Amino acid sequence: MGQRKRMITEVKVKEIDYGARYLYPSRRIEIKTTNNSIITPTRAATSYEFGQKTKVPADMPIKNQTTIDVENLNYTRLTKFLQTNDYYTKLMRKIELNNRLSQYSDLNLVLMRPTISPKRDKKTREILQESPMTLLTNNHSLRDRFIRFIIKIQQDLGLNPITIPFLDLSIQTYKEVTVQIAKSLERINRQPLFFLDMKYAEFEAALDWIVNELQSNAVGLYHKAHRTVPLNFDVLSRYVDKDVAFISAQVRRYDPSHEDISTMHYLPFLGNDLYAVATPQPFGVRETDSGIGVKDRLRSIRLFDKDSLCLKRIRGASSIIDELEYEYRSDSSITDILRNYHEANTDADKLTVLRAFSKISELKDSSSEFINLQEYVKQGSTRDYVQEKQVLQKTLQDVAGPQAKFNHI
Repeated sequence: MGQRKRMITEVKVKEIDYGARYLYPSRRIEIKTTNNSIITPTRAATSYEFGQKTKVPADMPIKNQTTIDVENLNYTRLTKFLQTNDYYTKLMRKIELNNRLSQYSDLNLVLMRPTISPKRDKKTREILQESPMTLLTNNHSLRDRFIRFIIKIQQDLGLNPITIPFLDLSIQTYKEVTVQIAKSLERINRQPLFFLDMKYAEFEAALDWIVNELQSNAVGLYHKAHRTVPLNFDVLSRYVDKDVAFISAQVRRYDPSHEDISTMHYLPFLGNDLYAVATPQPFGVRETDSGIGVKDRLRSIRLFDKDSLCLKRIRGASSIIDELEYEYRSDSSITDILRNYHEANTDADKLTVLRAFSKISELKDSSSEFINLQEYVKQGSTRDYVQEKQVLQKTLQDVAGPQAKFNHI
């Protein structure tokens, strides 16, 4: 298997800009790996996005330095993973294929995440099967087996760091489990990367343990909306001058409560450094045109607007379409699909290409915008950046509430 082993060797705070402070000042950090350096704030690519790239008949290279592959383990997948050799091999091959697609990334993370939803009776809503998270929390031997095998599969794949998903344990048990993991990985020259759910009741204590006792220089976070965990976002603010990177996974693509702004584009002001968008659910809600009962498949297609940082529905996004047509003017396959995007509503093949293109163009332009923000942070002028982005400014004022103090007001 692959001999990647690109561990995080050092994290260093480069600059902190208090000029546009909301709950958290903006900062720029350097994440050094054995291969290269990654500057934040920035966006990670996901294995889902690499998969979408293969559906676009155009040269759209993904150049993000970090890639995150999230494998959600429901009850069926978890059971097969822990009980059958064939499924272990099958999953390893799937991850290995994803890693090949992202082989030029400087940091590859594979997060094997037990799901939290139990199986319920469709009529009575009675719980028929506990969630994988509950099973692993309550069953000590099953939990130990799970930890051994997620470490083993990542070791077999040559990965470093080894990601450890969040497990909803008491804080005392959490400390005992994580220190055992850290010691076992140290013996095989691997680095642990612990993920925490931002809704964890013992978030503050667990974060302090990971950073100060286990001496981790990077922490993974399961992103949650600020309004649901404001105290835990406040905890993150205490680490602004610390040499530790916060990596947010499963970030919602856009925030419908704030003009559909790209969620990850306001996270640099709320205590995060590196972001990966949530993988869409395989079976989404099917929307219909009002009053006529005809499926409007284009309603789910959104394009990233660099000026407003919002994800805009393709219907009514003519200026963005014009910009993209000009950018890809030498590729007729892209200009044709954009110019005639309405045809995708009744053509499944064109819809697949259009959806994939929207995701990859968003990844590309969003990542470029983070590089732009890095320069503002470096120059100590994030106040100017926020002033230029009106939706961002309004969002931060709303999210931060009365604690927001913007210098020009």
